[in-house]
Amino acid sequence: KGMPGINPRRMKTQGWWASNTTYIEFDNVRVSVANLIGEEGEGFKYTMINFNHERFVLTVQMVRFSRICLEESISFARRRKTFGKRLIEHQVIRHKVAEMARQIEGIHRQLENYAYQVKCGVPDSQLGGYMALTKVGGSKLMEFCAREASQIFGGQSFTREGAGGRVERIYREVRVMAIGGGSEEIMYNLAA
Repeated sequence: KGMPGINPRRMKTQGWWASNTTYIEFDNVRVSVANLIGEEGEGFKYTMINFNHERFVLTVQMVRFSRICLEESISFARRRKTFGKRLIEHQVIRHKVAEMARQIEGIHRQLENYAYQVKCGVPDSQLGGYMALTKVGGSKLMEFCAREASQIFGGQSFTREGAGGRVERIYREVRVMAIGGGSEEIMYNLAA
């Protein structure tokens, strides 16, 4: 920042409003040896190695967002009454809740497995495909839970305030979480 030839421009995004997502243009930028990080010419390799960690953190966030959708759905369905009984007493709603919980636990276990392998010293180069598939699972999970929670909340899920406000907020983040750190299609290709 502040070097000749570096031109940043803030980008407006669908989600991640608190993020400073920025387009950076490099025009004949020279980096002095004092500012070099790592070995010259190895930047791409460092970036690729970092992706496993980024994808892990993104997937942890996606599991947490999914849990919030589940928790909010249960809380709302216990309060809301339709056709003379609580929403949670309808079989279709119980099935939605159970399926969200099942999928959340599955991806959580994949994250635990990845963390255990890292702790045991398995090299990043051997975990890339596994982490890529875990991230795909996380983004599909978050999208599923946001959709199911929206179905449970009905019209309240697309207002930015009130009972469905948290679900609406999470639904806005689905795309950036699916694309950030590598899109689902890139993840599948990496794992294949």
